Amino acid sequence: MSTSSTTIENSTMNNVNLQLPAHPGEVLREWMRGNDKTIAETAALLGASTSQLNRVLAGKVRLSATLAVRLENLGWSTAEVWSRMQAAWEVAEARRAEDAA
Repeated sequence: MSTSSTTIENSTMNNVNLQLPAHPGEVLREWMRGNDKTIAETAALLGASTSQLNRVLAGKVRLSATLAVRLENLGWSTAEVWSRMQAAWEVAEARRAEDAA
């Protein structure tokens, strides 16, 4: 492999690492908008406080396994999908932090 080819591949890989996947809170917020649900209504459906849900929606805290199961119980995908989404966001965030260090 030539040096220029390696440089292009590494540059492409670094750009991918810097692109964060959506935080599950962003996905949930879009679902809420599409279904005309308020934070209070959604929090009540999930058995969560509005402040807890607001922190998840803002991407300030992780979406817990408990909340993922509650989303699944409401028919909003599976707990595994929500958990994988959270894990993918965390790995991408860690890569970004490592690249910045």
